[in-house]
Amino acid sequence: MQEARLGQLKVAYAAKEDSNLPTEAKAMAAKIVKEADKRVGKTVITITENENLQASKDPHDYFSIGRYFWPNPDKPNGLPWINRDGETNPDAVKASDEKKLGEMIHTVEYLALAYHLTGQEKYGADAARFLRGFFLDAETKMKPHLDYGQSVPGKATGRGSGLIDTRGFMNIPDVLKLLEKCPAWTVKDREEMKGWWMAYGDWMQTSKIGLQEKKAPNNHGAAYDVQLSAVLVMAEKEDEAKKVLGESLAARLDAHITPEGKQPRELARTKSWSYSCFNLKNLCKGAVMAQSLGIDLWSHEGEGGRGSLKKAMLYLVPFLKNPDQWSEKQITKFDSKEARYWLEVGAVVYEEEGIRSAQREFAPMEKADVEDWISTPVQK
Repeated sequence: MQEARLGQLKVAYAAKEDSNLPTEAKAMAAKIVKEADKRVGKTVITITENENLQASKDPHDYFSIGRYFWPNPDKPNGLPWINRDGETNPDAVKASDEKKLGEMIHTVEYLALAYHLTGQEKYGADAARFLRGFFLDAETKMKPHLDYGQSVPGKATGRGSGLIDTRGFMNIPDVLKLLEKCPAWTVKDREEMKGWWMAYGDWMQTSKIGLQEKKAPNNHGAAYDVQLSAVLVMAEKEDEAKKVLGESLAARLDAHITPEGKQPRELARTKSWSYSCFNLKNLCKGAVMAQSLGIDLWSHEGEGGRGSLKKAMLYLVPFLKNPDQWSEKQITKFDSKEARYWLEVGAVVYEEEGIRSAQREFAPMEKADVEDWISTPVQK
């Protein structure tokens, strides 16, 4: 979250007149409080409610099935399931904990933001209650590992790819920061939560599955670095987070983006536009995080002109107006909304009219998700 954005929301919520205030700030502030009110007093969200324990017999173990895997039609029992890249299996999604995890993250974000805007303890107390329920309470907590993430029935109980499920963890440091002065989020809670992130960070960096994902050459590897950096920040290991962003993520930029701005590993997918946008979004989230820690990835350019975030954006921008000219495979509808976040950020950090005009047309800030709006730097 950007301090300047939080300041704008505070002013907007207080209904103060400010000519420098973005027109959409009041709407964002109102939406945050409205969404928080929907969640106050609701039952905590936990993975232990999942009755599908195919890979693990312990409800405290996070569980998911790879969304692109389907029963094998050539086998009487359907096993082992087979991959159909880009084709989401609704049964796999339904059986997984990923949706619960996403709901929890959105809930604590809205509640923590509402607490920050209004100062009302009920929002902070409920954010703390949801965090405890998911991470800390003995009866409902998730264990700090993903040994059973993106399993494949009949083939694998868990895979490195499962770490992409928890990429939303990169938003939790901001939630915890907003709760720093909340009486309901106690010293005991903070210490226990720090311990959870320390354990999860160790698992990410030492387990067979964690190391599998670290080696992933595509968007999974980039998301791993960004998520790990956030986890290390929450474990109060900021120097290690800086090293991941400044060294590992920088190297991934060079490996992912050609001198022309193409992302070959994403272009090879059956949803090449979607994955090019998805990877660039995660890389930009990493660059925003890096900037907050004093590391500049926006101007990064590796040997031979590789690894430039600006070039990656400029390569994709023309296809927003001319999607029919996208020659790579895209088995789902070409959707300009998938470009929103990197357009929003790119319009701020780069003085490129091509990016800025595309942002105004395809990603106006008044249509941004709250999560994206508050994490987009303010143009100076």
